[in-house]
This record gives sequence, C-alpha cells and structure tokens, in this order.
Amino acid sequence: MGKITLFILTITLIVAGCLFTTTQIFSQGADIVNKTGTAETKKPGLFNEGGYVKGITPARAIGLAELLLSILSIVFAVRARKRSSLTGKKTALTLGLLAITSSILHFATTAGAVFGSGSGKAGAILAIILSLVGIVLSGSILRRESMSRQK
Repeated sequence: MGKITLFILTITLIVAGCLFTTTQIFSQGADIVNKTGTAETKKPGLFNEGGYVKGITPARAIGLAELLLSILSIVFAVRARKRSSLTGKKTALTLGLLAITSSILHFATTAGAVFGSGSGKAGAILAIILSLVGIVLSGSILRRESMSRQK
C-alpha cells in the first residue's frame, strides 16, 4: 500500500508542478509601451467587453484539477464506507490531503486576484471545502474501525 500511495503522491506533484508553471508561461495580457512611454496592457482574445476572462485559463485548469481531486476523495470515502475496504479509506484520505494542500497553495498564490480574472480562485475555494468533507468522511470511517477493533 505504501508504494501505491507514494506513486499517487509523486504523479500528483509532477502534474501540479507542470500546471503551476504554465500559469507563468501563458499570461493573460502583454504589456506594451506606446509612443508616450507609458505601459498599456493589451487584451488578447480571452477577454470579453467587460474585461473578464472567458474560457479555460491555465489557472482555472489547476482549480478544476484540484476540484476533481476533492470530488474523488469524497467518492472513494463513500465507496469505502459501503464496502469497508481499508485501501479505499486510505486512498480517500490521501486524495483529500493532496487536494487541500494544492488548493491552499493555489489560493495563497492568487491572493490578490479578483473573481473573474481567470485565476481559478473559485475552484480552489470549492476544492478546499469539498476536500475537507472527504477528509472528515474518511477520517471518521477509519476512527470508527479502530474503535471497533479495540473492543
């Protein structure tokens, strides 16, 4: 079981690292200098008339990936509760912890961004809430089993 958890952790960290670097490479606007010497931000095709970003940006993709991890944590916890399998409970706990750490890191890096700017802040907030639910579910199942073993 330890090798599988280590493998899942390694793959998740590699994917998260790749996604975080794409936000730095593919920025939303390019600063251009006009004839007067002042910098203006050129708005590419991702922006609509109101100035909000449309479509999936790299940061939004990260938020969606974190949201997927947290939803998978809940799914594994519910399935493990019905089947009473130890590996499902540990997997749910591991996925929940991975989702909450990556969501907190994402939320901390986008602290100054506003909603609608393509920063993925809303996905990170939802992922934090849902991963807490998954962690609590899997933790309560593990605690209940350990209490029943002691009796």
